[in-house]
Amino acid sequence: MKLMHNQENQSKRLDDKVAWSRLFCQIKGIDRVKTNEQPPRLANSFELIIVKEGKGLIRLDQASFFLHAQDVCFIHPSQVYSVETKHDESLEYICCRFEVFTVGREGLELTSFREHHLFPLKGKQSVGEFPEILETVESLYHFKESGKGLERFHKRILLEQLIYLIAKNRKTSSEKDTLKAIEETRVFMENHFHENISIGMLASKAEISAKYFSDLFKKEYGISVSEYLTNLRINKAKSLLVKGEEKIRDIANQVGYSDEFYLSRKFKQTVGISPSIYRKRRKQKVAAYDLPTIGHLYALNICPYAAPIHPKWTSYYYQTHRHEISVHLSAFQINKDWKANLQILEKNPPDLIISRDGISKEEKEQLSNIAPVYFYPQKISWREQLLSIAKYLGEWQEAKEWLKTYERKVMHTRNRMKTYVGAETFLPLRLYRGLLYLDYTRTIKEVFFGDLQMNAYPLNDGKPRKRVIFLSELARCNPDRLLLNICQESATIESWSSLQQERLWNDLNAVRFHQVYTISSDPWREYSSSSHKRVLEETIALFTGCSENQKNGSSLLF
Repeated sequence: MKLMHNQENQSKRLDDKVAWSRLFCQIKGIDRVKTNEQPPRLANSFELIIVKEGKGLIRLDQASFFLHAQDVCFIHPSQVYSVETKHDESLEYICCRFEVFTVGREGLELTSFREHHLFPLKGKQSVGEFPEILETVESLYHFKESGKGLERFHKRILLEQLIYLIAKNRKTSSEKDTLKAIEETRVFMENHFHENISIGMLASKAEISAKYFSDLFKKEYGISVSEYLTNLRINKAKSLLVKGEEKIRDIANQVGYSDEFYLSRKFKQTVGISPSIYRKRRKQKVAAYDLPTIGHLYALNICPYAAPIHPKWTSYYYQTHRHEISVHLSAFQINKDWKANLQILEKNPPDLIISRDGISKEEKEQLSNIAPVYFYPQKISWREQLLSIAKYLGEWQEAKEWLKTYERKVMHTRNRMKTYVGAETFLPLRLYRGLLYLDYTRTIKEVFFGDLQMNAYPLNDGKPRKRVIFLSELARCNPDRLLLNICQESATIESWSSLQQERLWNDLNAVRFHQVYTISSDPWREYSSSSHKRVLEETIALFTGCSENQKNGSSLLF
């Protein structure tokens, strides 16, 4: 009686969401599938997966979950999904593709059901009475090749009966989204790395076995659980060594190690030098003469003694690091106040200065009179810039470790992004005082389109990649998605309001499907190691609405 009561309540809740009597379903195709990997694909219609045998991981838009025998999964039009299993396993299922129509209230018209999100069956469903469901879908498959009128009518009846049985018998699943649970354990480690943490405890939180947890964690993040935890602790130790004079044994207790000797051993294994030598090297007063150099120094765990700091022009560094940077240089309009900055440095001389080489001969000469200067090449890639600075400062190992972490984050972000966007194209734009410009900055080209391998809209016109693009041309291109940097000054903000009223703008696919993503100059126009790590984090935030920093305050490793 209790089961029947639950099923009646379930059916009532579904009836409240949609008028089932006005829905009309039409089969488009049905296939048997046995696979260990289904690459990302875009659903062009509703799809229903009914699992017969095996176990596999399905990634559906922003969600990831396991499918087992006797599970069903509804995929809506425009959703992207992929399937994968362990190398020695496979997943066997039947996939039905179908369209949904609505019947007019007078029963005289039939229209496509465009409000896909209102269809109440979506994602994974756990069901009872599976033998009856399987028998119905096997009967439907039996008529796969039939095109006769009466049998096509029978196929539609069987499809609607199948959907009815699933809706009637579905259960409220208490199974946790496994990959989401693993992500929660990673965030837990970020916030509790100073505590006694074991793989068994983390696996218990994710509600899976310790071995399976370890395997999935390494597959998802490209690093073992123990390595990840060690790196969290060592990175925090580095921060404490640089910022204060605390004893090493006190730092060991703060990062989760029982004594200073164990910390020293793990630190030397990871960093290559002892904590005391690491601290001593960072006593130098190193001045960052320009914005990108700040980002490179922070990647090497070096807090600049002097740097250009401003609440608008270098907002990230101003908000997060202004109190620890002793001498603030002007950051106005890319070194416009360089003579004033030289005067500040003369009054507060550093031990050495790091600068890009793209400044005037006069400026270089005057800078060199204040302290030793290392000019690194502005035209080489940011990775080469970081390694060049690291070599000069004797921080080669630090740079290599940072780049390893960055590449892991790239892999993780790229995999997630491919699930969200598939093969859709992007066009980067910048709005300034009523005009739209193509915005192929070095950062966007090398990180977003390079490292993350997002698909750039193919502009094969031979024109410059930094130029005005008029709405008429943009309408002809009609890319799937837009990245839009809106210059934050009053005239541009007013022009943005006007642009949103333009018919050509509103007719763009990216606008119609809410796929315009606003980005800021910080970090998308800064060309440095640290800013590119932030680009990865912001890319995920654009598509999930939640960044690593939003979840746990700061990201020590990812």
